[in-house]
Amino acid sequence: MKNLIYMVTIDHPSSKYKNSDYSQYCLNTWKYWCEENDVDLMVVTEHDERFGKPIWNKELIYKYADDYDKIGIVDSDTMVKWNSPNPFDLFDEEFCGVNDIANMKWMDDSIKAYGKFFPDLEIDYYQYINAGVLFFHKKHLHIFKEILDFYFDNQEELDNWNKGGGKEQTILNYHLVKNNIKPKLIPPTWNLFAIHKKEMFNGNWQMPEDPTPFFVKYGNIWHFTGISLQDRIDLMRITWERFGDRYV
Repeated sequence: MKNLIYMVTIDHPSSKYKNSDYSQYCLNTWKYWCEENDVDLMVVTEHDERFGKPIWNKELIYKYADDYDKIGIVDSDTMVKWNSPNPFDLFDEEFCGVNDIANMKWMDDSIKAYGKFFPDLEIDYYQYINAGVLFFHKKHLHIFKEILDFYFDNQEELDNWNKGGGKEQTILNYHLVKNNIKPKLIPPTWNLFAIHKKEMFNGNWQMPEDPTPFFVKYGNIWHFTGISLQDRIDLMRITWERFGDRYV
């Protein structure tokens, strides 16, 4: 069985910061983990000029992954723990993700904003998944082709979107509903986002002999999102400086 981890790490002039300022730490961890677990790693570094923003390069997975049985898409602001178990063992032919209710108002606003494109569909908040870490069987690759077609059909509006609610995450969730795909919800350890809100950058003050932060202790995939880009760069760098020697 062949499995793939796919990520987009593109430095693009539309961003004040270079993606590589933080994705270098992401790549350090995923390269090690993939080698240890006999998983292929595909990294997209060149922007497809058809897209207004680099994020839409994620949808090109449908072109590249036909030869794989199971696929994982991970954002470039993630880091995988050196001894993480294999997430591909969690599922058979399902589409997997972590329920994202970290900010209910943001989610509700996003669902309502993008709902204009999907007037006959409803999203169950407790089935709404974060798009930063996804695992799925190859039979679901068509979803990403559909999202890409949707993007091109609405490109001018999406490239100039000013109504908030993120980019492709809610669009993905609508397309899952449209295709009657109920995601398999996997534990938050597989996409540990909103780390700051959970106060997991802290450690157990009652155990001074073990200052390991909670996110490292209890997370398998750390997702540095919901914070400023400068904080992301700093926190991913500090994490690598502190734990990078485990990836050998």
